[in-house]
Amino acid sequence: MSSTVYGIRAIRPYASSAESAELFPESIKAALDRIEKIAATDHVGPSGETVEWAKKVLLRVLPRYYLKGAEIDVFQSEIHVNWEHGNKRVTVFLPAPNQIRIYCENDTDQGVQHGLRPGNDPWEVSGVLRWLFQ
Repeated sequence: MSSTVYGIRAIRPYASSAESAELFPESIKAALDRIEKIAATDHVGPSGETVEWAKKVLLRVLPRYYLKGAEIDVFQSEIHVNWEHGNKRVTVFLPAPNQIRIYCENDTDQGVQHGLRPGNDPWEVSGVLRWLFQ
């Protein structure tokens, strides 16, 4: 029961679970829960600002199902998010707010090809994950 007003589709107040599946799937909830667990531990680890930055980065991953199977871990003060698909691997390092390092690896017949991209644009993660899952 959506309606169109002045060419803009109105948002229905209660979307069905099938319609909202891409908006907030279980995979994003699991990722955010893991980050909250990291933040709640008593060890020396990432700052609260780094935890919030990691949440912002993961919320920008599109399509959201790319988060399914992501492994989220802490190494000292950094948050690492790892994916593997076939012979490809991606690790997103979140060392501090507004900092991202993306490591990509592809095991080919010619050997392992790899690279590291520094930056601060959370939207880059989705592009790298498209490469990973193609």
